[in-house]
Amino acid sequence: MKHTALASLIFCLSSTAVLADATVTVMQGPGVAPLTISGAKRLADVVSQPALARTWWPGAVISERQATAVAEQQHKQLLNTLRQVAAEEGGDDGAAINSLRAQLEAIKVTGRQIVNLDPDRVRVRQQDNVPVEGQYQLWAGAQPSTVTLFGLINKPGRVTFSAGRSVVDYLDDVSLLSGAERSYAWIIYPDGRTEKTPMAYWNRRHVEPMPGSIIFVGFADSLFSSTWEDLNAQILRSLTHRIPD
Repeated sequence: MKHTALASLIFCLSSTAVLADATVTVMQGPGVAPLTISGAKRLADVVSQPALARTWWPGAVISERQATAVAEQQHKQLLNTLRQVAAEEGGDDGAAINSLRAQLEAIKVTGRQIVNLDPDRVRVRQQDNVPVEGQYQLWAGAQPSTVTLFGLINKPGRVTFSAGRSVVDYLDDVSLLSGAERSYAWIIYPDGRTEKTPMAYWNRRHVEPMPGSIIFVGFADSLFSSTWEDLNAQILRSLTHRIPD
């Protein structure tokens, strides 16, 4: 995905100037008190903390305060747009859009920075050990055991992750709502990557999501309007920037 809205904020994680130290607030899951890391100068100072040794790094998310304000505003605008489109469409289409909007209202987004957080890689690759400055939040929990089904489907929510199970397998027991894309679904991986995956009988391919992934069934493309494609892109952006469960 392109994160053009954050381009002007490529802030401290890409700056090579002399920087002030960073403070990082770390969330490690329910029931665990937040951890504060002070005086960090580079990313390695954050991810190499002994207290984070049990972190499942493929699903970790680091965000920056100013970028979070942008992401929250974009998410709010998306919800408003979906509300308007649902009212204009009405009927089954409107009901399906409102169902999707309710799912999006239940998530919180943050100013996620698309950087590699794997401590081993950060230590050995100078280009990944970027400078840090300012205020950050880091979600650093254990490996999840679920996959989340999301979008224009009748049974959204978490299901148990099973090794070897494909996107088509996870969607086998759900029905698509009015206006849903029937040939493709999107995977939003825990590390922020997205992948459009064939799922119809004529083009299906065996693609396995990681634990913690979201499988998103979006709007079908239209030959006469880019509205639905644009909405899919905005939804993917919000899901990429969601705060982990």
